[in-house]
Amino acid sequence: MDLSLYVVRFLHYTAALQLFGIAVFQVWIAPPQLRHAITDTSRRIAIASAAVLLVSGLAWLMFMAGSMGSGWTDITNLSVIGTVLRVTQFGQVWFWHLLLVALLLPIAALGLRGSAGWAALALLSTLALGSLGLIGHAAIAEGYAGLLNRSSHILHALSSGFWLGSLLPLLYSLRMLKSPELGVPANVALRKFSGLGHYAVAIALASGISNSWFILRNVEINPAVPYQSLLLLKIALVGVMLLLALVNRYVFVPRIPNNGPGARQLHDGTIAEIVVSAAILTLVAMLGVLSPS
Repeated sequence: MDLSLYVVRFLHYTAALQLFGIAVFQVWIAPPQLRHAITDTSRRIAIASAAVLLVSGLAWLMFMAGSMGSGWTDITNLSVIGTVLRVTQFGQVWFWHLLLVALLLPIAALGLRGSAGWAALALLSTLALGSLGLIGHAAIAEGYAGLLNRSSHILHALSSGFWLGSLLPLLYSLRMLKSPELGVPANVALRKFSGLGHYAVAIALASGISNSWFILRNVEINPAVPYQSLLLLKIALVGVMLLLALVNRYVFVPRIPNNGPGARQLHDGTIAEIVVSAAILTLVAMLGVLSPS
């Protein structure tokens, strides 16, 4: 069951970050002309992400019921699922999380014809992604420390969602940099993303350090422990991701003007960031299930 739960968690986190990133890109990053040009593609990504988010969210709940019951025989036991929702901290958060997720799919499928629909999707996806910061290791502390821990996890989820979730819409916007009609708005979107990205990366790094401290503060440090070894690997991959982001911003972007090679290099660099982010999310899916000690 552990492998299945890892897969479900990976799909859920990936879909939540992607849905948030695509909505934020449409609402805050893309100028109106670019937003209109990429709406159809963005809408398809939003629908797919919302569908995966809903299915994986329900599967996650069933796997939790199985882990608290008798295994595979209880993943569809409504009585056990109801108990999980009523009496566990995970279940109480997950009930509201699933309600938000259930609203996202019809909005993505039917309501993305104008700016109001994208704004609604951005708001609900913010709440859905942020609520993931209230479960798992985020709930290990109580009182003031618990509030700080949960706040740090929420900030980490949202800042990571902006950084990682916006990479895909940025990627297909980069293909329009040489377009006579869309080159200017695509460049505006790139500059805006780069500017806001500095804040998102800083918050993601600071909150990531905070999260690790809260989780490991009372734990003996031992890299042989699976959780801690995977966390070290995640930190290394985040370092690679940061290096890629710096190269993209400060080496490739300045090479874009005057038909330079920067646009192609930035396109390839963004693909590299997406690949590394997928590896990081794979580790996140595993870390949330493992014990730190």
